Amino acid sequence: MRESTGNEYLIGFDLGTSAMKAVLSDAAGTIVCQASRQVELLRMDDQRVEIDAECYFENVCSVIKALVSEVGTPSEIKAISLSGASGNTLLLDENYRPVRNAISWLDTRTAGREAELWSDVDPERVYRSAGWPFGGTFPLAHLGWLKASDPDAWGRARYFTMLNDYLYHRLCGRLVVDRSKATTFYLQDQEASTWNSELLAVLGLEPGRLSELLASGSICGEVTPEAAKATGLASGTRVVTGSFDHPSAARSTGVFGEGDLLISAGTSWVVFAPIKSRETGLKGRMLIDPFLSPAGCWGSMFALTAVAEKMNVYLKQCIASTNGEPLFDRFNRLAAEAPPGAEGLSIELFQQPYEENKAIAATATPANIARALMEGIVFLMRNRVDHLMRLTGSHAGRIVLTGGPTKSAVWPTILADVLNRPVAIPETGEHAGAMGAVLLAGIGTGIFRDEQDGYQRIKSSERIIEPDVERSRLYEALYREYVERYGLDE
Repeated sequence: MRESTGNEYLIGFDLGTSAMKAVLSDAAGTIVCQASRQVELLRMDDQRVEIDAECYFENVCSVIKALVSEVGTPSEIKAISLSGASGNTLLLDENYRPVRNAISWLDTRTAGREAELWSDVDPERVYRSAGWPFGGTFPLAHLGWLKASDPDAWGRARYFTMLNDYLYHRLCGRLVVDRSKATTFYLQDQEASTWNSELLAVLGLEPGRLSELLASGSICGEVTPEAAKATGLASGTRVVTGSFDHPSAARSTGVFGEGDLLISAGTSWVVFAPIKSRETGLKGRMLIDPFLSPAGCWGSMFALTAVAEKMNVYLKQCIASTNGEPLFDRFNRLAAEAPPGAEGLSIELFQQPYEENKAIAATATPANIARALMEGIVFLMRNRVDHLMRLTGSHAGRIVLTGGPTKSAVWPTILADVLNRPVAIPETGEHAGAMGAVLLAGIGTGIFRDEQDGYQRIKSSERIIEPDVERSRLYEALYREYVERYGLDE
């Protein structure tokens, strides 16, 4: 433990689907330490995925304890905020105790059954109200299944919430949800910042049986004595609402204006783009987040879903090493050895899964396969970015890249060349979501005036990848060929 310094510290969480990560930061954005735990998912044979809410809370407490142990006195920590993924449905009784396990958004028991579960619900009206297309694997579908298939749990439930809401109640005694994560619940009217009375009537629920809606960066309470004992925090530490994971990361990386892009590259490549008009995002069939509205931009999101899984099949089958060289290192080394365009080889992972492309892959060199995989993913991203730019009419802004590909010496360069724009890689990009929660914790406690002030105060150094003029010209021609070859929409 450090000696007391008189500094003000903040804790920010990024509650991911498979892991929870948190950072302890000072008010200048210096990360003192970080801690993480795996999320214990209860997977069943029939594709059900659930989460034990009490176990989940205990893991959150263990992460907080690890961070608190690094400061002189717990009272130096002024606030804690929770950002992260969402969409895990939880029913609570009149004493705020879980009635059953939370249903994870990964659960597929309701997949494709939304029309059956809610025959009176118009999916288009839900999308325009909630900001996310209505599908069969998120809370609105979960609630339909629970009402029809587990009437005992439904009857014992007093509050209909999500797992993150429960964490706030356990920390400060108040059941709340921020407007950002409430989007994944589908019952919010985003523009009105209220619960959707039409959908509540279909469910037979009243607003008082849901969590309170608050803006991101709002104080929702103070750590209770019971929570202080469980976490090591001082009683009275402020608890501040966070946001969904990608808009949280956008805050900490300075992606605020229309034309800016945050590209989070991992299992899926997700683009978060601020937009001035919510209607623009709806027109593009994107996921919408309240973000900085009504004073600033809305947020829009689109993704190349599970693209890493599709790519990894090629890597294991075509370029795996027998000499012990790590696969990702070999992938990057080989891609750097191949020329732009991979000597005519191109791969569109969604149209050409490995099993359907074995013959072509067998005739190509490992280096060209590695290069074609990187270029193909970037070309698909360029196609979607171009579509967004046509919708907004905005083209100049910051591009920020986070995620595993930032560790590659060649992939960010391909991205900069194909988009023909500089790409910024933040030093703290690995913790972008958690640092966004730190920023929101600081806003809630008055340490930062707003998002812009918070970003200027905590921003990290960046590595800038500039596009190369000649390679960008070459990639423009290669991209046009790729679009035509695979029939991509222009």
